[in-house]
Amino acid sequence: EYHTIRVPRGGEYNLQLADGSKVYLNAGSSLRYPVRFAGERREVVLTGEGYFEVAKDTARPFVVKAGEIDVRVLGTAFNVNAYPERETVAATLVEGSVQVNYKAGQQVIRPGMQLVYDKQNGKAEVSAVDTEVYTSWKDGYYEFEEMELGELMPLLGRWYAVGVDFEEPELKRLKFSGRLQRYETVADLVKMLEYTGDVVFEVKNDRILVRKR
Repeated sequence: EYHTIRVPRGGEYNLQLADGSKVYLNAGSSLRYPVRFAGERREVVLTGEGYFEVAKDTARPFVVKAGEIDVRVLGTAFNVNAYPERETVAATLVEGSVQVNYKAGQQVIRPGMQLVYDKQNGKAEVSAVDTEVYTSWKDGYYEFEEMELGELMPLLGRWYAVGVDFEEPELKRLKFSGRLQRYETVADLVKMLEYTGDVVFEVKNDRILVRKR
């Protein structure tokens, strides 16, 4: 028997699985998981973004199926970003060891590393990253470094369940660095963003318009 948890835009959810593993689900995500794990491996299906703290069980690997990749572990902490609208799927390892399987092959990554799989060309690249940047969302804030506005705003849009429009396409390429807490309203958040760049944000109903200052 399986359950599916769907987290709406603007929401978040934490749960503990039958084996004691903990899962943090970001806004606009879903997780399909069994009521209890049977057989030789523990398997869940993720859409969107989730942070996993996997209970160790050397006899039964834990597998996260996330779109074009499978992440296989025994016991570890890692983040998977697999929103369908993104051009990539990313697995970021905080501690332990994971094996990432994809169409063209597989790779083992170590703590502090991130594998990014490109859906278009089927290739995967592994690099060293600051894992805090990719896992801070579960603690109620976003930390970002030289992130283009075209990537940052959809993240925030999911957090606050709002749509985002850009007055001019080139505004999407502006880069921002900083740390944003999860404020009660999106208006409070965009005020903080305005201090750091050459753009202004107009909030109306459930949409944000990004304009030049």
